[in-house]
Amino acid sequence: MAAPVIRSITATKTTLTPGESTAVAIDAFDPDARTVVLSGRVVDAGGHVSTVSTELTVGDPITYELTSSDPSVTVTQDPANPGKFTVTV
Repeated sequence: MAAPVIRSITATKTTLTPGESTAVAIDAFDPDARTVVLSGRVVDAGGHVSTVSTELTVGDPITYELTSSDPSVTVTQDPANPGKFTVTV
């Protein structure tokens, strides 16, 4: 199994003064993941057909972590989006 790949780490604001915050996002993916297509079909009594499909990604879960070597910097992970963080100086 291959290691996860980080495409980028970006901050919305790259220069901060004390007390300011910035949003940081880590864009990463699992190269071992694969896509599965699911198709659904319904037919009514008159023979009318309706179809729809959706894709699922099957892969290992990725855990995101962002740390700072400066103890005065606070890093908070967004619980709704694990690849996004708020960094406050």
